[in-house]
Amino acid sequence: MKYIGFCAIFLMLSWQGLGQANSSGFSIKGTMRGLKNTEVYLAHYFGSTQQVIKDTAIVDDQGNFHFQGTEELPLGLYLISFQKTKFLDFIIGNSNFSFETDTLDAVASMRVIGSPENEAFYKFQGEMMKQYGLLRNPSLAPAQVNSLRQEIKRYQDSWLQQNKNLFVSKLIKATFDPEIPAFKRVVKTKKDSADLYQYQYAYYKRHYFDNIDLNDDRFIRTPFLQRKIDKFFEDLVVQESDSISKEADILLKPIQNADVRKYVIYKIASTYENHNVVGTDAAFVHMAEKYYLGEPALWDTSTVRRMKERVQVLKPLLIGKRIPNMFLTDPQGKLIQLHNTGGNYTVMFLYDPDCSHCKEETPKLLAQQAYFKSKGIQVFAASIVREMDVWKKFIAEFKIQSWINGIDIHKNVKTGKEEYFTDFRNTFDVYSTPIVYILDKNKRIIGKRIPVDKIQEFIEFTEKKSKPAK
Repeated sequence: MKYIGFCAIFLMLSWQGLGQANSSGFSIKGTMRGLKNTEVYLAHYFGSTQQVIKDTAIVDDQGNFHFQGTEELPLGLYLISFQKTKFLDFIIGNSNFSFETDTLDAVASMRVIGSPENEAFYKFQGEMMKQYGLLRNPSLAPAQVNSLRQEIKRYQDSWLQQNKNLFVSKLIKATFDPEIPAFKRVVKTKKDSADLYQYQYAYYKRHYFDNIDLNDDRFIRTPFLQRKIDKFFEDLVVQESDSISKEADILLKPIQNADVRKYVIYKIASTYENHNVVGTDAAFVHMAEKYYLGEPALWDTSTVRRMKERVQVLKPLLIGKRIPNMFLTDPQGKLIQLHNTGGNYTVMFLYDPDCSHCKEETPKLLAQQAYFKSKGIQVFAASIVREMDVWKKFIAEFKIQSWINGIDIHKNVKTGKEEYFTDFRNTFDVYSTPIVYILDKNKRIIGKRIPVDKIQEFIEFTEKKSKPAK
């Protein structure tokens, strides 16, 4: 597949320098028994999928190393990475502390000096490892399991109360799901069961973010905010643009912290720009118009400009819109227009004759010709590359003469020069090839970026959905 560019890159531009603090510096000294003569890395989380390295240190032959710098570290959850695949988490509030541990059992052996946050953090981790280790005993009776769970809950509640003024308590609390109050009536019938499920779902969804402080920008530099956003929209929100947009608006309403607000906007917008569920890019357009173009003070001018350009490309291509007309020349030199073609449906296939993926997908598309004929489906195939000989060779090689084939080369009858009418990138959002749009008989978009081998399934689903319920 040929990739031409991604707007998602633009969405990252405004994060340059996020969370920079004052310049009083940092100093973190570590001793890890079992580690020597190697490198270790200090990095902070940026969501759950990225880490930003802030410093590198050399471990001496006694296991000692020292991270230090002249600028204060942005606050949040950090990791110290060692032995390629291992790491330890630390909270950076106070940027000057030291610790000692052993690689054989880093949590149990941990001793922190000068950081109440991390002292409390590792005490909690140690107790949880011990308690959950007991729970894994297969010989425990159900009553013993229940008693252990209650003991864990009491410890967690007590620990959170004792450390309520520390960020670490916010961090741990953010990992907890909301507790759902008991249903107020006895479940006896199927309707009662359905009502119970609906009550639990509605309560859980409404209180899903209760345990995380959405106005504390330290959570940007932890995995937990991104994980909660991802889970909420994947598991609790119907993957339909109106529902996504509505829930995004509800989530963002109480968020006043500028950095958190930017992060949440970015995460939702970037998720739905090129989502695998057809039609959800309308949620991206909503986010772009309301929160990028509508709140320009949050962003740098280049980000706002690029988002405006992206909206201009995507908005005419949303599901339900009549696709822009396309003017091409067929193999006989005649002008053809997309809007003038017939058929109950049109499969618009945009390809590059030199693209290896296009060469793989074209035979798969051609193999569906009998099905297409039975459904009154036309294939409108457009080469995005303006090379007449290469295009005609492609048509002959793959035997696609039965399709409506076109290329954007038009000879001016007065000057004899070639002219081009179609901006594939900006009119049809062609940033990779091949791209498939599926149109109804009025040339309205009903599907886009549908994999070639899913076209029949998509048509059948669309027709089934449009039939009135009996």
